[in-house]
Amino acid sequence: MGGPGPEPELPDGSNLFAAVRGGAGAEAVARAYARAGWPVRACGWTEWEARCTFAELVVEGIDPVLVHGLVADVAANADRAVAPLRDAGIPFRAECYDAGGALLAELRWPPG
Repeated sequence: MGGPGPEPELPDGSNLFAAVRGGAGAEAVARAYARAGWPVRACGWTEWEARCTFAELVVEGIDPVLVHGLVADVAANADRAVAPLRDAGIPFRAECYDAGGALLAELRWPPG
């Protein structure tokens, strides 16, 4: 019986960038990731790191709060990487890019 497969390989550079507006601070955004089951830790005075098997994200700033980092197979996982924001009802706009810097997708909540 096989166990879980190998962890996905993260890219060399950030490929997901999101801006959160509307008053949710970096700590509140980080808590949304923690509630979704992501391990979260403080990584500076006002910065947070949220990690999972397919992503390593940094949450920082005030207004907007920025969420950015590395997402394995970003075309397939970008929606999963911002799901904690959407599920918490936190408005955001995100963009993901391929290794060459070309825009792959824009995601936002609420839609529109």
